[in-house]
Amino acid sequence: MVARTCRDGGPLCECVHVAGRNTQPPVTRLRGRDTEQRALSDALDDARSGRGASLLLSGGPGRGKTALLEHLSGSAGGFTVLRADGVADEADLPLAGLQRLLRPLARETERLPEPLRDLLRDALTRGAVADADRLALYTGLVELLSLAAVDRPLLLCVDDADRLDAPSLDALAFVARRLAGTPVAAVLAAREGRGKPAGARASGTDAEPPPDALVPGVTELPLAPLEERALHDILTDRAPVTPASAVRSALVRAAHGNPAAVLGLLRGMSRAQLLGEEPLPDPPRLPGRLRAGLLAPYQGLPERARHLLLLAALGDEPRVHRLLEACGEPGTNATGPGSSVSVPAPGPTVTDLEPAEERGLVRVEGDTVVFADPLTREAIAQDAPAGRLRAAHRALARACDPGTSPAEFVRHTASGADAPDAGLAEAATAAARRVKRVEGRLAASHAYERAADLCPDPDERACRLNTASYEAYMAGSSARATRLLARARPLAVSDRRRATADLIDAQIAMRGENAMDVAERLLTVGRELIPHDRSLALRALVRSADAASLAGDAVRHGRAAELALPLVRPDDPAPMRMVASFLEGCAVSFRGDYPGSTPLLREATGLAAIAKPSELVWAGISGLRLGDAPFVRSVTSRAVEVGRLRGERATLPAALGFLVFSEFWSGRFPSAAGTALTGLRVSRETGQTVWATQHLASLAMIAAIQGDVDTCRIRARAVAAQAGENSLGLAAALSAWALAVLELSRGNAAEAFFRLRALVHAAPGHGHPTMRLLTAPHFVEAATRMGETEWARTSLAGYRRWAESVGSPSTLALAARGSGLLAAGDEACDHFENALALHRVCGDDDVEHARTQLLFGAHLRRARLPGRAREHLYNALETFERFGARLWVRQTRAELRAIGTAERGPDPVSTSELTAQQQQIARLVAEGATNREVAAHMFISPRTVEHHLRGIFRKLNIRSRVDLARLFN
Repeated sequence: MVARTCRDGGPLCECVHVAGRNTQPPVTRLRGRDTEQRALSDALDDARSGRGASLLLSGGPGRGKTALLEHLSGSAGGFTVLRADGVADEADLPLAGLQRLLRPLARETERLPEPLRDLLRDALTRGAVADADRLALYTGLVELLSLAAVDRPLLLCVDDADRLDAPSLDALAFVARRLAGTPVAAVLAAREGRGKPAGARASGTDAEPPPDALVPGVTELPLAPLEERALHDILTDRAPVTPASAVRSALVRAAHGNPAAVLGLLRGMSRAQLLGEEPLPDPPRLPGRLRAGLLAPYQGLPERARHLLLLAALGDEPRVHRLLEACGEPGTNATGPGSSVSVPAPGPTVTDLEPAEERGLVRVEGDTVVFADPLTREAIAQDAPAGRLRAAHRALARACDPGTSPAEFVRHTASGADAPDAGLAEAATAAARRVKRVEGRLAASHAYERAADLCPDPDERACRLNTASYEAYMAGSSARATRLLARARPLAVSDRRRATADLIDAQIAMRGENAMDVAERLLTVGRELIPHDRSLALRALVRSADAASLAGDAVRHGRAAELALPLVRPDDPAPMRMVASFLEGCAVSFRGDYPGSTPLLREATGLAAIAKPSELVWAGISGLRLGDAPFVRSVTSRAVEVGRLRGERATLPAALGFLVFSEFWSGRFPSAAGTALTGLRVSRETGQTVWATQHLASLAMIAAIQGDVDTCRIRARAVAAQAGENSLGLAAALSAWALAVLELSRGNAAEAFFRLRALVHAAPGHGHPTMRLLTAPHFVEAATRMGETEWARTSLAGYRRWAESVGSPSTLALAARGSGLLAAGDEACDHFENALALHRVCGDDDVEHARTQLLFGAHLRRARLPGRAREHLYNALETFERFGARLWVRQTRAELRAIGTAERGPDPVSTSELTAQQQQIARLVAEGATNREVAAHMFISPRTVEHHLRGIFRKLNIRSRVDLARLFN
């Protein structure tokens, strides 16, 4: 086989280019250590220039000390590199480490003066030096290194210096303090918080207590834990597959800033685990080598100190008084030497922790034990034998108060049990209920799962697992909820347990599967639950109606309502009756009976008094159907707040989705954009593709209002594809409405008319009855421009019936505007004036108010009343400019030019040519943000920001950030 060579004729290895026979190690990029690398580079520069340098890298195991030394050795071009590592087995051999370091300098040793040469050889051979000769020996070392650096600078790299024998470390410390003015750099690496080793010292010297610093007088550079961004970069560099987002976050959290930990955890994961297809171990097990390094100082502690640290490692918040209580009552028998009488051993005290404090493992802050390195805590817990671990958990469970620390009580009770126990299960279940109130849904899910493990009865265990699954579902953890359901199903004996599991499973499916299929599943589950639990059956049927509403399927919604309403009795609690009113009101509204639905929906708004996210969302939907945007904004904002406080991430996307609707209606488009982006992010994080599609449709509408043609079309196409797959009629209708608004604002009435007309007859999964109602004002406008007055009158009639039924000023204003578009002469003016008066009463629909002014101004211009038209057009222009609705700005300016009127105020340079993303970047940069800050704010890369800035400068014909700031400010 012919050897592969480069163009210079040298051999070519598989990793990096090599020259001749000197193979360089593969280049590994060190993430998050830029400061340390600069310090090391400066040390090399000082040695090259003859100034000399010495540096001590300190940090716990796995922090990257060895990697930095290897990087330093690899980058020391033109240096002679001497390398030695401390070895624990040689810590008792005086001068063994120094002998290993200096072996390559045998030739240079011959050039030393004879007395120094003989002294150095004798010391390194015998491992001993008289106290009177130490200074001479150390001086000879400095001279030797100076001779070795005559032709080329010298680099000393000593790893694990804390494991060197004490005489070698003394000698190296002496040398490191005297390198000034020499072409020598010495870099040592050691574990943080370690004084000089306490091993054997050179003969003829008295043992001294170790000083605070390992190498006094040498600059120490502590290696802090890596930032999360650096750990994410390491995963990107080293993972064999792209890890799922949740897996990546879990690994980063478990590593606590330790690069060796994240790499070891990565190596221990299967491909399925990295992709999120299988669960991760909880907690992930640290790699053995790192665990041994972390435990080295722990292993040498007294037994009682080790036991206290084990208890502290297992506790959530290790309080000293609780650890002492759990450590055992005084009275353990101990026998004194030469005595046959058993004497009570003293009880544990806080002084028992002093050896651990002295070794830097923990510190006691008030009543709390704090581990210096969180990974030490994990290592202690993972290294304990099973029997000792259970005993420790039992002791902590006895010391825990289930009233103040319920989650910790459940965890220790379950982990300390040797077998299922009904009494323990009941106590754990009671504590789990408190966990839900105190710590939220996800913590409650873990508590109920542990309570299930304690249940000896299979059906009871299935009940607890169902509850744990539901709490995980509400917390937004669908994968965990699904895994718990899989455990529960084989154990369920009763029909009620099986139906409850089916309900949870269907609600999980509601997040990402076909809406019409899910509506049918929930309908079936509700029917099965009726004989067992009316309240739960009602909830299932309301969820079925919700899924049908997302699909725009009035028929399936009606079926759910017909089955649910007979379940509610007059003597049922008020919340249950209001939920029934909500369901019935929506069903009646779907049929077009707006006068009949209004009282029911007004009663359902009483759900706003219930501080639960789902009830608040249903109250918000009732408010939407009543056209009450301020009420909707109020209750959906509360739903978001309550959901966050209770840890109910499952409800956040829906609450944010309906909050966006209210912000649309009230003209709060910047706020709506932020809300929709947050909703999109939360939807993706919780695996709710249905709501992700809905939020993307909302963002398409925002882009349409802002006149961002390309963004609107891209988003609308994505929505159409996703909505078609999952039969999401609401999202499909909203994206179609967005495209119609875009075309209408561009003056393309025909395209807008045909898009909106298609919604009139759209089947479930492709349209929505309520959306046909809400789009009526735009449809009337497009139809009148097209001369399709019959279509316009029919659409307006239905909208007016609804507006008059709900009595909302904003909806009545839009109905009056539609009448103005269909009328002529003074009659049209009267309708427009009525519409403007209603807008003023509402005071919360600025954009629609401005659009009414634009349409009225256009009507007055055609009626040859330029004076009256001018006032309305100026007002509309000011509002459109404030909201960045650039296509409507263009329409308004065209109307002003048509009446021969100069536009008021300066023409705001061509920022209207920027896309929505470019406008956001431009505003942030104009406010002084750097490219990196803009990238972090918008979740894009700095390079993308730089690319957009070039486009912004080109479109605005400016050259610098200063020009941009002047333009926007």
